Amino acid sequence: MDIFQKTDSILSLSEQFVKRAFDVRVGEGKRTSLMFLYIFLIISTLLIIKPVSISLFLSEFGARQLPFAYIMVAIFAAVVVTVYSRLLKQGNLQHTIIQTLKFSIVSLFVVWFFLYLHLAQNFVLYVFYIWVAIFAVISTSQFWILANIIFNAREAKRLFGIIGSGAIAGGIFGGYLTNWLAPVISSENLLFICMGFIAVCMQIVRFLWKANIRDYDSRYYQHAAVQRTIENPLKIIQSSRHLTLLACIVGIGVLVARLVDYQFSAISARMIYSEDQLTAFFGFWLSNLNIASLFIQLLVTRKVVGVFGVGVSLFFLPVGIFLGAFFILLNPVLWTAVLIKVIDGSLKNSINKAGIELLALPIPVEIKNQAKSFIDVFVDSLATGVGGFLLVLFIMAFSFSTRQISFLIILFLGAWIFLATRIRKEYIHSFRLKVEAQKNQQEKEIPDLENESVIGGLTKVLNGTNEKQILQALRMVKEIQNPKLVPCFKKLIDHPSREIRIEVLCNIYYYRQEDFTAEIESLLYDSDPDIRLEAIHYIFQHAGEDRINVMLGYLDHESDRIRSAALLCAAKESRNNRQMQIKLAIKQRVEKNLKKLPTLSEPGFLSADKINSAKVIGASSIPELYPYLHILLNDPLPEVRKAAILSAGETRHNEFIPILIRSLRARETRQAAQSALVNFGPEIIDILNVHLNNPYVNLQIRLSIPKIIASLRIQQSVDELIQNLELQDVSVRYEVIKALNQLKQNNPLLKFEVSNIVKRIYDEVKDYVNTMAVLQSQLQTRKKKRTAKHIKEVDSDEIRSARLDLIKALEKRLDQNLERIFRLLGLRYPPEDIYNIYLGIRSSKPDARINAIEFLDNLLDTSLKKLIIPIVETSLVDDLINKMLERFGLKPSSEFDYLVNLLSSQDSYLQQKVLYLIAQLKDERYISFIGAFISSPDSRVRKMARLALSNLDLSI
Repeated sequence: MDIFQKTDSILSLSEQFVKRAFDVRVGEGKRTSLMFLYIFLIISTLLIIKPVSISLFLSEFGARQLPFAYIMVAIFAAVVVTVYSRLLKQGNLQHTIIQTLKFSIVSLFVVWFFLYLHLAQNFVLYVFYIWVAIFAVISTSQFWILANIIFNAREAKRLFGIIGSGAIAGGIFGGYLTNWLAPVISSENLLFICMGFIAVCMQIVRFLWKANIRDYDSRYYQHAAVQRTIENPLKIIQSSRHLTLLACIVGIGVLVARLVDYQFSAISARMIYSEDQLTAFFGFWLSNLNIASLFIQLLVTRKVVGVFGVGVSLFFLPVGIFLGAFFILLNPVLWTAVLIKVIDGSLKNSINKAGIELLALPIPVEIKNQAKSFIDVFVDSLATGVGGFLLVLFIMAFSFSTRQISFLIILFLGAWIFLATRIRKEYIHSFRLKVEAQKNQQEKEIPDLENESVIGGLTKVLNGTNEKQILQALRMVKEIQNPKLVPCFKKLIDHPSREIRIEVLCNIYYYRQEDFTAEIESLLYDSDPDIRLEAIHYIFQHAGEDRINVMLGYLDHESDRIRSAALLCAAKESRNNRQMQIKLAIKQRVEKNLKKLPTLSEPGFLSADKINSAKVIGASSIPELYPYLHILLNDPLPEVRKAAILSAGETRHNEFIPILIRSLRARETRQAAQSALVNFGPEIIDILNVHLNNPYVNLQIRLSIPKIIASLRIQQSVDELIQNLELQDVSVRYEVIKALNQLKQNNPLLKFEVSNIVKRIYDEVKDYVNTMAVLQSQLQTRKKKRTAKHIKEVDSDEIRSARLDLIKALEKRLDQNLERIFRLLGLRYPPEDIYNIYLGIRSSKPDARINAIEFLDNLLDTSLKKLIIPIVETSLVDDLINKMLERFGLKPSSEFDYLVNLLSSQDSYLQQKVLYLIAQLKDERYISFIGAFISSPDSRVRKMARLALSNLDLSI
């Protein structure tokens, strides 16, 4: 019984180790183990039958037949894969996999039977060699299709590494098993072991499907139906320079691999005569290839790709093969054949494989699966066939020896290296295009509006009743002029929806050959002032040479509404035309309207006339009218002030800047003032910067300024805001960071000075650690006081309340601090990635938090990683605090030191809470620090400072 208990304990510890080491989580262990075993057995089978098929083929036919075999493999692989793909779309996936595995077992038995009885041996060996190559493609393809169904995207990201290592382990095991058993039981009898492995795979598939897959067939058929409507993958590759280069590199890589295989096989067959020894030799070295590949994958690949990048990683394999080909050229013996094969096999499945897969990253997801599958299967088969054809040509026609095949290899290696150089540039270019596409990700693809069928569909929508669809159609056709749409426009001019009427007016403006004046005149009496304005604008622009007289007619119209709309339209049309302003008497008409305002009794008309007058002054930009605008800027009605503020911005005259900046204080005028100040352009930045850096300027004004600077969207905006990252007031600094985030998100071409940003991140993390230390100190003090046995050591109710308020303020400060850190990271790294990570870290779900931290760990530079990862993955414990304080050269302090440090935080809210706690503690050591806050700009801080001094019985 003890033995069983010990065994269970060892298994449990092993399972825990695997879960910790490979991040296999609850509920994933069985799936992961079975999929690992599945690929292990498939690759083991492949590494047994491949040496057997090669050795039997070479023993019977010799190396000169290999080129013909390559050609046959290419032809049959293309046919079989095409047929198999169609069957997969039409049938049940589980049934297809099971039947394929059953067919493989039967095929292996038939091959063994014919070989054992020496029946049609030449034909069987040829078929067996081709069958093995096709089995390799189909069986591995089935495995990865099943894996992508069983595991979701996040599980796959974590688990495909450990599952994929089963393939390498299977390669090592199968190769060594072949090397050990081939001389003992003979080559053909190894096929029984393969049959057993495949039978086990069938049971694994059945179990996994039953336990993990639900309602797959309907989803799969829907996906297949969608796939059939997508463009031919060959056309996709031809239309993309990136994909074309990728396909060429893969093709040349396979072609060179076939030439290397031929050299390795030919030299091996020449040196080793025994069929079983040749099988053992191939098995031994194919296993060694997998060991070398595993070693490079674990110890070298990540460093090479991480340090040197994708471009450099593509050169390792061709350079390595060049060395092997050079040595064979000098001395074509067994050790040089082994050398080139080891180089090819080990680097191809490690560094080169990682580089090739990374090249697919910039490819859009919707075409990646098709294009990549086409490259992996069709291009591979085609290159194999081309390799066979070249070998036939040069060996048969030109009598090339095995040694001379190195010349061909070196020639193709030159093309390979050239393409690798080109695709590195294309890889960077593809990412640049992807970033630019993200900028316009909200834009939808516009259909061909010149197409008659599209126009017919739009006409049907415009004649319909769905307002949302009508608006969308009107916005789509704004850029074209099609006579077939005119009847729709005439019908929609009187539509009940205000938005539709405005969109119709915007559309018909460009139809110069059509006259909508009769229909437009009815809109002059519309209740909406914007529609009246657009209607007069249309009539004025289409009135020809008589437009001045037409406008004068509307300016003198009997209707107040029409006169107001006409005056605003005239002001806009004559803004840069002094002669037109004189002819239309803009100045005189505005003055007349303003002078009659006191005679108006109805408030609605009064405010409407004031608003319209303000708009006219801004639109006309007549300096003589500016004094009236100053009066309207101080009007008691908020809506009038907002209209006057926007008009002041429209004038872009410096005399209005001070009052516009003052208007940032009030909530009801703040947004209008921000928009108005943006109209002044880059010249306003220096003025705003002075106010931003002045601590005595109203806080609301300072908080509003970063958004204005960012709204200009120029490089100067970025540079000025980055300089202001050093501002002491945390609330203002937060707005500066937020404004920079807005610029980064919407303007990817602007440059952000990384060194200043990283320095600010360092300072924010340091501030976070200090705050965390104070919070931990207060939590411990609170706990200690609550559990104290002596009455004198227990806090009073006032102190407990003050301490609790401070703890809440510190927790709030930590949250704000963490947000600032991540906003700064969004200036250094892709904003969307950082935002998603931040949401994950703030999530209450453990899996989401862990995945976010893992993503962040892979994204950050080493220096930042050491600072940020500890504060997001560890709870508030003494050990973390001490380590982080030590990293910043700080020391743990007493409560007194911590509170004094918080007083200098430039966080007025936190200062209030600290002063209130000090007031309750009544500790005279704080006296010299409190006095400075009596003259604080914040009234609430001043109040708490007075309270603290009052409690210490000191006069102010």
